[in-house]
Amino acid sequence: MNSQIVVGVGNIYASEALFRAGISPRRAARRITQAEADKLARAIKAVLKAAIKIGGTTLRDYVNADGAPGYFRQKLFVYERANQACRVCKSPVRQFTQGQRSTYWCSTCQR
Repeated sequence: MNSQIVVGVGNIYASEALFRAGISPRRAARRITQAEADKLARAIKAVLKAAIKIGGTTLRDYVNADGAPGYFRQKLFVYERANQACRVCKSPVRQFTQGQRSTYWCSTCQR
């Protein structure tokens, strides 16, 4: 996602939102239809809301203000699941590096 347009969505939540919206991270933004953009906006909001509800995503040493870890990691569909079976279709989750950050996606569920 272009950080000049959408801010505050890191690579974890971007991978998850694109998965929920069924959009491949390899697609150019100009190739996204208005309906897909609307679906992606809803997916971003849903992912962020779900993550906030259970305290964020602890990957290594993140804790919230109360010192508790976030539990959204257990709910991730694609992030950090390279070569593991997609939770929806069982195809292997793929990974590539984009802007020095890892991006994860399912080539079957995301077009």
